[in-house]
Amino acid sequence: MEMSITDSLRQQAYAQAAAFVQTLDLRDPVALQRDWFLSAGVAEEILEMLDSYFSANQALSLAPLAEAFVPGKGGRSAIDVYATDAGPLGLECMLLADGKPGEATLHLEMSGADGALRLHYQYIGS
Repeated sequence: MEMSITDSLRQQAYAQAAAFVQTLDLRDPVALQRDWFLSAGVAEEILEMLDSYFSANQALSLAPLAEAFVPGKGGRSAIDVYATDAGPLGLECMLLADGKPGEATLHLEMSGADGALRLHYQYIGS
């Protein structure tokens, strides 16, 4: 059953994604495993991907909530939320380095019931 995308749902998805990116910014595989229930292999793969896009001293973040869903110069928003045929929400989140857009995009899914969303990491790509 496809989820209806409301402002409230966008805000919940943003909060989950922002918390995940805060953990990514730590570049700590144990935190990824503990806080997001990822396997050791997936946590290491994520860190390798981050290393390929960003230097270790760059702070990772998402666009601020007030700007996250507003289309930018290219007509695309910093975070794209969409319903999938399988049911969960899909998110494509532009990762910022030191507050500036990078070329990396974080792909996530959010699933849930009864108003609670659960984040599922998919991949980081260009």
